[in-house]
Amino acid sequence: MNSRDELILFECIKCGACCREETLLVTVTGSDLARISSVLGLDSNELIRAVDFYLESVITSRDGLRDFPALNTEKGPAYVALKKLEDGDCVFLKDNLCMIHIIRPVVCMSFPFVFQDAGDHRKWGLSAMKHVCPGLGSGPEVIGSELIELADTVLEDLILFIEFAEDWNTNSEPTAQKLIEAILKDPRFTV
Repeated sequence: MNSRDELILFECIKCGACCREETLLVTVTGSDLARISSVLGLDSNELIRAVDFYLESVITSRDGLRDFPALNTEKGPAYVALKKLEDGDCVFLKDNLCMIHIIRPVVCMSFPFVFQDAGDHRKWGLSAMKHVCPGLGSGPEVIGSELIELADTVLEDLILFIEFAEDWNTNSEPTAQKLIEAILKDPRFTV
């Protein structure tokens, strides 16, 4: 992790590589789900078909999930992420383009960068999956201060979702359907 400006070149070339990578989970927060639901007009029954629940007990690599909360479901604690199709593509990828680019999840906005709260400042670094991104190393210079601004958005969103997860995980009847319904009703995620 780094918090100072470094010479890093990056430009999203809209190749869809990060959207097709089988091993890369596109985790979603409550704000992400509320935004997708609101803009696309999806109710909880429709939204649940766009996500998957990756059981914590089955995940072999926790890269990228260290700070992300698992939520209780009827099958056990799970990470909520956009659905992957059989070929590994994100459910919202079409012709190598993101169909929800304008409202994409914060993890998509920030890739291939990752952020960490260091108390009095934000740190940034490159994702363990940075090798997936052909736009890294080309394009304009990335300015660390701009990444810190993005870090504020990403980390504030994550903090709200962690708070929600702590509340949710005390639920006596945690089903995936009720989870999605609770997220869409929660005022922390109002669009």
